[in-house]
Amino acid sequence: MCLFDIYYLTTSFYFCRMCSALHHVEICVGEENDLLNTLIKSFSFTLIARHLTPLSTKWALKHGSAVFVITKRKKDKKHLNNVTDDVSGNFDKGKKLVNGQTNLSSESPLIVSNDLFNDLEHWTVFCCQDQTSHAIDSVFNVALVVRDVDEVTKRVETQGGRVLRKPTILKDSHGQVKYSIVTSCLGNVVHTLIDKQNYSGEFLPGFQSFQIDNNKSCSLNSKSDGGEHTTVNGLQQQPVTNYSNICLNDNLNGEPLFTHFDHIALACESGKSEGLIDWYQHCFGMKRFAANRADTSKEGFVLAENIGMRIKAMEYWRCAEVGLTVPSASEEDSSLKIVLAEPLVGYDKSQINTFLYNHNGPGVQHIALHTPNMVSSVKRTSQQGVTFRKAPPAYYEEGIRLEDIKAAGHGNEIDLFQELGILLDIEDDVFCDKQDCQGEKKYLLQVFTTPIFQEDTFFMEVIHRKGAVGFGAGNIRALAQSIICDKQQKKARLAQSIIHNQQ
Repeated sequence: MCLFDIYYLTTSFYFCRMCSALHHVEICVGEENDLLNTLIKSFSFTLIARHLTPLSTKWALKHGSAVFVITKRKKDKKHLNNVTDDVSGNFDKGKKLVNGQTNLSSESPLIVSNDLFNDLEHWTVFCCQDQTSHAIDSVFNVALVVRDVDEVTKRVETQGGRVLRKPTILKDSHGQVKYSIVTSCLGNVVHTLIDKQNYSGEFLPGFQSFQIDNNKSCSLNSKSDGGEHTTVNGLQQQPVTNYSNICLNDNLNGEPLFTHFDHIALACESGKSEGLIDWYQHCFGMKRFAANRADTSKEGFVLAENIGMRIKAMEYWRCAEVGLTVPSASEEDSSLKIVLAEPLVGYDKSQINTFLYNHNGPGVQHIALHTPNMVSSVKRTSQQGVTFRKAPPAYYEEGIRLEDIKAAGHGNEIDLFQELGILLDIEDDVFCDKQDCQGEKKYLLQVFTTPIFQEDTFFMEVIHRKGAVGFGAGNIRALAQSIICDKQQKKARLAQSIIHNQQ
């Protein structure tokens, strides 16, 4: 029996009702062009839908079953009577406003019908929840497919989360979706809870699908460049523009570089990880599991030395009843895995503290994309502009990882691994039933990008699992060391530049 399972065996019936899967991950940005180009041109994501509202523009991009939504908050958009444009924090105020007005301007997105918020801003939520303008680019919304939106929303509320959008039903020609939006207990992270059992559309109601043509360009499903109005629940949407050539990439008809989101890593303050695990356990039925051989149920996985980080991992409980999953993903692929990272006391300049400082608080530190072919995917994305961190050269030498790389059958790729920054870690049989795993070499390959935004905050990981279910201790250490080396090299280059300019 795996570590930490006993408690969950006694409550499996309840967790079967709460099982969840990743639907999409939302990123809020001040300007969307750079991120769209990064995801489309460099990571080969395809634009699948767009949603225009008075307050925001949202772009949905997909690769395999992994879906990102990019949200741009429109500037200088206000509700009536100086109500802030932060929809998420002012639903009650907005509702009172609507009920007290007879002539609403088109700028107000809040229109109440049948006690539900049937408005244009159904999916609108921003990373800076309690502010009136965009503050910092951030990955902030982890949207989940759940079986019972009402029940999970109620659980979140009883555990201290705020309900930003009460359970609401949206309909269009493809069926109906029930959803709510709730806050987590971590920084700016929110969760959109979605029930799509009765929906067959490409993405979500209110989003207009893009159609890919043979020329590898895409356009909105509208009949004219001026854009046709569409309706959701009888409400007229804003006209949209025909965007041709926006989703050009060379991978539309080829094998996918990535299959799904492997895990999401959250950064929190020191001493907060245990409370977060308890919150996710009660709200979503998640369970703690050992991240690697050095992980203990009490302390987690501790990296002291010059790293100063504690890591704990959890995933949703896989129950006997088949759970809802995102389209085209297997039950294994769609499992929600969350890694929590907190700084150790006394390590003020640790990687996690750097994130907390630059991000203005806790949040999503990185997201891992699973690839079926590590070398091919990393080489391809590198050629398309992605910059990956490189481990110190000693990582690939004897006594560090050379023996493991050879044992995993990649001995002839040592130089290539070092060139691309690929890390390898072998897992012991401690993670599974020894009768099932005898003689198998279980390992994982990982590589990490440099920060995606201008600030030193969010980055991406590419991972390939060869039977391994945890997270490589040696690889995490190598990542932290590579960040330290990168900072030292930047300081050295800056110093050389100053000396050169003074001469």
